[in-house]
Amino acid sequence: MGSYAFGDTAAAARRLGLLADLFEPPSRAFLERFAGRRLGLAVDLGCGTGHTPRLVAAVLSPRRTLGLDQSASFVARAAADAPPGVAFAVHDVTAVPFPAGPADLCFCRLLLSHLADPAAALASWATQLASGGLLLADEVERIHTTDPALRGYLDVAAVLLASRGQTLEVGPLLHRLPDPPGLRRHHDRVATLVPPAARAAAMFAANLAVWGDQAVRDGVVGERELDALAGDLAAVAGGGRSAAITWELRQLAWEAAASFVPGG
Repeated sequence: MGSYAFGDTAAAARRLGLLADLFEPPSRAFLERFAGRRLGLAVDLGCGTGHTPRLVAAVLSPRRTLGLDQSASFVARAAADAPPGVAFAVHDVTAVPFPAGPADLCFCRLLLSHLADPAAALASWATQLASGGLLLADEVERIHTTDPALRGYLDVAAVLLASRGQTLEVGPLLHRLPDPPGLRRHHDRVATLVPPAARAAAMFAANLAVWGDQAVRDGVVGERELDALAGDLAAVAGGGRSAAITWELRQLAWEAAASFVPGG
């Protein structure tokens, strides 16, 4: 999967918990659009510590749910308390085939921002779907805020990702892409998330603690600027000043044609 900027340490695992809590409502609503389908295998791509596979299993009730992630430490954490029917495996999701049979559903959330070639990833994932299978993507379209701490963090994160050939606000690119071979787009909408700014700032602060030193080493941000940004985020997270932030999330679904042959 290449250069993942946000790490897989214990601190990175904790930040994924904050992210999961923040983004569950729009992700759950997106998945609920596809509830009622009979699913054998559902695959969560870039599963991290297991929050999204659990959500997929809870909402869609597939017979089996498999979470894939390149991080052995994340997969071990996820597998330690996996519910029945949910399993995990170490696998680079940009490499196919996946370590399972054709999937009735593949889901990724906030993953394509971290890939240098989203179009190639989507095309490869299409080959892993069963006939009539679904590929779902839940990604950032735009993030709106005028708060200097929140905006400052987002600007630094965007530059860090760009230095790796990746895109923070990848939604517009996904919207413009042609459909992956063998798939038909039948859902492409923008959902809105307006969380308390303090929760967003707490998540940003946790992110900064994970990758801030690397950003300094890469020349993305200066050490003094980083320290000032961390302090400003702490002030917002602690309720020391009012702020506001809104996410727009591009939610897309593609369906494999009934005649589609996986890997063909």
